Amino acid sequence: MLKNWPNSIPLYETAEQFHILVDSVEEYAIYMLDPNGNIITWNTGAQKIKGYSAEEIIGKNFASFYTADDVAAGKPQRNLREASRRGSIRDQGLRVRKDGSTFEAEVVITALRDETGKIRGFSKVTHDITDQIRSREFETEKIAAQKASKAKDDFLAALSHELRTPLTPALAAATYLQDNAEKLPPEFAEDIEIIKRNVQLQARLIDDLLDLTRIARGKLHLELEDCDAHTIIRNALETAHSAIVAKQLKVSTKVEAKEYHILADCIRLQQVFWNLINNAVKFTSQGGEITIRTFNDKRARFHFEIADTGIGIEPQRLASLFQPFEQADPSVNRQFGGLGLGLAISKRLVDLHHGTIEAESRGRSFGATFEVRLDTLTEGAAAIGVNGRIGRKASKSSRILLVEDHEDTRRTMSRLLTHFGHEVVTADNVGTATEIMGSDHVDVLLCDIGLPDGSGYELAAQARAKGQIKAIALTGFGTEKDVRRSKEAGFDFHLVKPVNFQELQTVLDQVST
Repeated sequence: MLKNWPNSIPLYETAEQFHILVDSVEEYAIYMLDPNGNIITWNTGAQKIKGYSAEEIIGKNFASFYTADDVAAGKPQRNLREASRRGSIRDQGLRVRKDGSTFEAEVVITALRDETGKIRGFSKVTHDITDQIRSREFETEKIAAQKASKAKDDFLAALSHELRTPLTPALAAATYLQDNAEKLPPEFAEDIEIIKRNVQLQARLIDDLLDLTRIARGKLHLELEDCDAHTIIRNALETAHSAIVAKQLKVSTKVEAKEYHILADCIRLQQVFWNLINNAVKFTSQGGEITIRTFNDKRARFHFEIADTGIGIEPQRLASLFQPFEQADPSVNRQFGGLGLGLAISKRLVDLHHGTIEAESRGRSFGATFEVRLDTLTEGAAAIGVNGRIGRKASKSSRILLVEDHEDTRRTMSRLLTHFGHEVVTADNVGTATEIMGSDHVDVLLCDIGLPDGSGYELAAQARAKGQIKAIALTGFGTEKDVRRSKEAGFDFHLVKPVNFQELQTVLDQVST
């Protein structure tokens, strides 16, 4: 007898209302079983979830909803025995619909007894939790992916730092030698330029390859100046010279453009031309031919065209050729190597220069042609000229505390800064630098981040506390997070190794005013 139920409502009406309530539930399959597990009632939710109508399923055993493996293992009857023993059980696992598809189910089986305690059947409530399981799995995978991404970012940041650090003294030494070229035999001048050019290019490649998120977010930064495109092409060819000779390729150039000065980032532009030349060399077989041509169109735009007699590109792959990690043929990775980033990076760089890049090929074995189109400098446009900026003396001499634990970098940077007209004192750890800042006059702190007894952040905080000392971070860590952390620590500027010396001179001029 139901307790506390209004006496005015007959029991048969209560049962009818309960039946209507159960039958209207669509989110749960609610049904009754006889003591043997045969189905005796069926609600709307059961039909919706499992796919059977009441006429199709009533009278059949509920084992129909279990997988073949579960049936073979005796799970349906075992669940009934457990419900009989414990009163009710909760189970979770795969269940089978009428059409044979499966879903993740959460099931509650409750034993029903008569007044004598004898089992008269079971109630069964089934809930489809497939979406919940997928959501939990997605969240778990998302957390795992975030952890993996962070671990990858941390690794790439450390690797980037280790790769960039040795480039700094090499670039500093090359810059110093170039600025003192009159003291060296003439035949060394070209070698110094080659060293410097390739160190800069290597730094750019490292920057791109180890910081792909910046490329994806469009965070690439250009340093625009007057670039002689023909000189840049010659430099790119020189960089690829050894590979060309190794494959005994015939390279012909037709430099026909009358207008070839471009407002561009010269190093980035060289990277584009080198990528295209490198691709042509890589995919052209021994003894093949490469033709490079430049010309102007009616709008005076500069055209760079490179054609090869290599493996060619299937027409259907041309559309995806400039996507990251794509190559003309999946087998190309195995045969020729490479990550498939060169063309994607080139496309992004050309886009940033407001130019276009396209590829053409008649198909396999017919070679390929790539063309870059860029606007040229208008007559009388202000050219910034890189040669006019390298080696100029500082507008104002500063007393600089250079803190760097990498000995080669410390020595070459000190010599170069002195050559620029600054007074330089050096330290290789936090302790020594702290003593110098406390007892000596310092205008500028030029400081590495990772130091053996602490970090540059500590020194930046000290410089900020003193007020008159400007702090410049000089580090191999160059992500947006690194830059933000530097500013928060007290650094006024954040420069990434290998340092661009025109940028360093500009920054020093700014902090000295």
